[in-house]
Amino acid sequence: MLRGAVTFLKTYDDAYKKQVLGLVQERLKYFAELQELTLFFFKDLPLNPELISTHKQLKKLETSELKGLLEQAKTTLGKSDFSPGDLTKCLNNLLDSTNQKPAILFSLIRIATTQASASPGLAETLHVLGKETILRRLHAQLESF
Repeated sequence: MLRGAVTFLKTYDDAYKKQVLGLVQERLKYFAELQELTLFFFKDLPLNPELISTHKQLKKLETSELKGLLEQAKTTLGKSDFSPGDLTKCLNNLLDSTNQKPAILFSLIRIATTQASASPGLAETLHVLGKETILRRLHAQLESF
């Protein structure tokens, strides 16, 4: 399995791989966890509706509410220059405009963009993934509702 991962990673430049490693190094306890913690940086993962339907906070929301929050996130993030500072500002503005708690809004954005319930800092993760990838993944999640 590692040989396949190494071949797959050759398509990404070293600077990108270093950015990814910089984000996950604090969470990485064992080398064997590396692929699990970083795969979403290199590949669009299949949508997993259970990440939302079993989430402690998100499962309480109606589909229309989830969709509305993601549409607002997509619109707001689409206007960002995708620097970490601007992304942080956009995310905080989204909290204000949606009147949601970070546990709800940030979890929804994280799941939609990474297909993971946990990731490194959200703004930093969005920055490394890049605008095109984030908007594509938000669109895919919206289409799945």
